[in-house]
Amino acid sequence: GVRRTSERSLRKMSSRRIFVGGNWKCNPPTKSATVALCDTLNGASEFPQNCQVVVCPTALHMGLVQEKLSRKDVGLGVQNVWKDAKAGAWTGELTIDMVKDFGLQWVVLGHSERRHTVSSESSQLIGEKVATCLKAGVGVIACIGEKLEERENGTTMDVCIEQLAPIVEAVGTDKTAWKDSVVIAYEPVWAIG
Repeated sequence: GVRRTSERSLRKMSSRRIFVGGNWKCNPPTKSATVALCDTLNGASEFPQNCQVVVCPTALHMGLVQEKLSRKDVGLGVQNVWKDAKAGAWTGELTIDMVKDFGLQWVVLGHSERRHTVSSESSQLIGEKVATCLKAGVGVIACIGEKLEERENGTTMDVCIEQLAPIVEAVGTDKTAWKDSVVIAYEPVWAIG
């Protein structure tokens, strides 16, 4: 039954490392506060071997974080990329070629603020961005989640499936990508503060 299937799924998932991702959004607001946060991370105790930690500062602070964050066990990522890999007339965007050039390993895509507040990104566009990242060998933290009214009217699963479908299409059946390069972050919009 369902329980037996869930137990098998959990056993299979146990081979994947625990993923801890920190999307800094537009925080911290200053260079000095960014350095202080890097100092805090540098001074933290070691992470368990089965734990992968990634932080995604603002694009503006990335160079400073690369300079000040001395830990090799903390990966770096950006908070968004455009769907086209190459540089071009994409004002305010980053391309995956830029991300790779800076040695960054991860990209946050589909965050609720990009879906609903900042730019009304569609699930289809997010799927295209996922495909661009994976083709370039960059990992994806793909965000999905429902708004409060969707939760209250019982459509949570419908919303999440609609958001997830283009991501699944982009990744396909590549088990290695699912294991090593794609993280699904379920973040209900109503719970984000």
